[in-house]
Amino acid sequence: MNDLSSIAKYIDFTNLRNNLYLGELDNFCKEAIEYNFFGVCVLPYYVPYVVSLLKNSSTRIISVADFPYGCSLLKTKIDFVEELVKNKLDELDFVMNVAAFINKDYKLVEEEVTSALEICRGNNVKLKVIIETGLLLPDEIAIATRLLCDIGVDFIKTSTGVAARGVKYEDVMIIKENLSGSTKIKASGGIRTLEQVMKFLELGVSRIGTSAGVEILKELEARLNTE
Repeated sequence: MNDLSSIAKYIDFTNLRNNLYLGELDNFCKEAIEYNFFGVCVLPYYVPYVVSLLKNSSTRIISVADFPYGCSLLKTKIDFVEELVKNKLDELDFVMNVAAFINKDYKLVEEEVTSALEICRGNNVKLKVIIETGLLLPDEIAIATRLLCDIGVDFIKTSTGVAARGVKYEDVMIIKENLSGSTKIKASGGIRTLEQVMKFLELGVSRIGTSAGVEILKELEARLNTE
């Protein structure tokens, strides 16, 4: 991890503000291309515009479903996924129904995630499921991880960034201990420094979600220039 590209390839450059002007998105996407981030993550409304900006680049396009709380009714949630993935998405970050999960309605959680995964598979879209670790007890993080791995989602994502706290190293360690199959880990929520990124990668994370991608790479660049 001794150059910018080796870090950038792990980063989903994220801006989930709902008051973005299109001019801001122009600059956001230019930075994504300039720094060669793996992908950009934006709210659904902005997806068609971002698709038009990035159509000639290798930058993946990512959006969110039922963000940030995940508590919509099942049919509403799945209809939303079905409509959203038609927009040339590469990946979808889907918020698990935490309310159902903490009340042990695992059947509903399994049904919504399985349905979303089926839609994503049919549209060649990778599915990341956000479990919101900041709202779960350690044993609940473990249960959620095993449930989602059994379903076969592509990634377990830690946080929306909206809850009272973001991701902790301990969250990722619990997920890793309970991980199985081909499911990977995306760490997100409050990741703003190079030190955090390096630590999460050391813990086995395969993707980092952050709005501070440019600052993180500038921090690495400054460090490299002094060595």
